[in-house]
Amino acid sequence: MLPLHILFAVSVAVLWGGNFVAAKYSVSYFPGFFVSVLRFVAVSALLLPFVPRPTRKQIIAIIPLAGMSMLHFSLLFVALEQGLDVASCALIGQLGVPIACILGAIFLNDRIGLWRIGGIVIAFAGISVVAGTPNILAHMTAFYLALGSTFTWGVANVLVKKLHGISHMTLLAWVSVFSVPYIGVLSYIFEPNSIPLLYSPPWQPVVSLAYTVVCSTIMAYGFWYYLLNRYNVSQVAPFSLLTPVFGIGFAQFFFTEELTLQVILGGIMTILGVAIIVMRRPKTIPLGEAT
Repeated sequence: MLPLHILFAVSVAVLWGGNFVAAKYSVSYFPGFFVSVLRFVAVSALLLPFVPRPTRKQIIAIIPLAGMSMLHFSLLFVALEQGLDVASCALIGQLGVPIACILGAIFLNDRIGLWRIGGIVIAFAGISVVAGTPNILAHMTAFYLALGSTFTWGVANVLVKKLHGISHMTLLAWVSVFSVPYIGVLSYIFEPNSIPLLYSPPWQPVVSLAYTVVCSTIMAYGFWYYLLNRYNVSQVAPFSLLTPVFGIGFAQFFFTEELTLQVILGGIMTILGVAIIVMRRPKTIPLGEAT
């Protein structure tokens, strides 16, 4: 890879890692479901003028994908809102790769192989180590919500394989469009007093939400798919393993989260397991992060 393109790849990991901190700031003021509403509305508004309308057949496939995407983001935001630390969220998010691998084997007849089985075992063992830390033990509901977020991301990657002839940015735009009704209903039911919060919000959650929409979503995915169009997946995908590293680093800088030996050990195991899977990537391993 050219040095400039390596810089792009690392920048993507930085942007995705920073999104965990931005999400934490966003849910410090806005409720978790409502943050998802604002994210999907903003992404739709920014991308729709520049992408074509999908076919009717593609729309039928996009609708359930939008449901999974909505659950992925909203459950992650709610987990952070309920007190789960950024480091744990960043590491739990890495389980999306082994989950997608398992689902691909079940529903798409992907061959896992011994190496990837080993990677899956190591990754889940790493999260088991992290799950014993004080923050997670004090916020078990948030931990399960984060796991649910990661699982729905894995399901979404299986659904993506059934879509053909649509660009990634077009897909991102229309998934956002069809996610709004889903998450809007959930926010209305569980967070009925959210809209007045838009009248005079503090600048931190507003800037954080703008970061999520512009930097972590549009810019990062733009860079990512630019690289995937020019290089083999095996050259690009390993850079995504830097995402939790930057996420944890930013969490230390902005929130001074406690980084115990247990978190470090579990994190190393998780990233190692995911690295094994990515290096021997089956066709359903996702090409983008879950942030």
